[in-house]
Amino acid sequence: MRPILLGVLGLLVVGCTTTLPVGPSPSGSPAGQPSASATPSVTPSTSSDASAPAETPAVASDEALLQFAPPPGDGIALSYDPDTTNDVAADPRLAPDVSALAIGLFTVTGQSPPADFVVASVARLRDPSANEDWFRAWRDSYDQSACAAAGGVAGHAESVINGRTVFIGTCKAGAITYHVRLAGGSIVLSMTSVGPARLGERVLKRLPA
Repeated sequence: MRPILLGVLGLLVVGCTTTLPVGPSPSGSPAGQPSASATPSVTPSTSSDASAPAETPAVASDEALLQFAPPPGDGIALSYDPDTTNDVAADPRLAPDVSALAIGLFTVTGQSPPADFVVASVARLRDPSANEDWFRAWRDSYDQSACAAAGGVAGHAESVINGRTVFIGTCKAGAITYHVRLAGGSIVLSMTSVGPARLGERVLKRLPA
């Protein structure tokens, strides 16, 4: 399963850490300042005895964050990928906005090789109050990257699933992205669904209300 996840991840999941449009960030940066797409800013201390610049803490890899993902069951399996999580968490461009990350893969039990799968990224934000402008920028950047190898972004939509607002992106070649904020806004779940069965919809219907 690792090769599948890595192959998709390079085009899909890393979209949340790259080329994020400039806008308000959870770390409190005003519009026009770098957000998750930029190297964390290093601001030297103004105190005379400062010996090192301040740095944004690293992003932690935290498997426990998968508790916020839809649970497996009814023929859907979920596996955590610690290596891929570590690879993405090490990108310094993610650190200003995200404190912890978990990446997993939903597949259909018994489907080998898998024709349908969902890459799920669960991120804990440093600032749960990050506003809608920031969240829109996150979604747009993720979708652009996810659809880069699938003909580009074809459109966007919203849906309510189990009482939650879900933002949906579609790629011209068929991949579908889903975004939802959880736990009072402190958690962002971003998923990319690949395959004819639209597994992402089945997965999201398992997300508790």
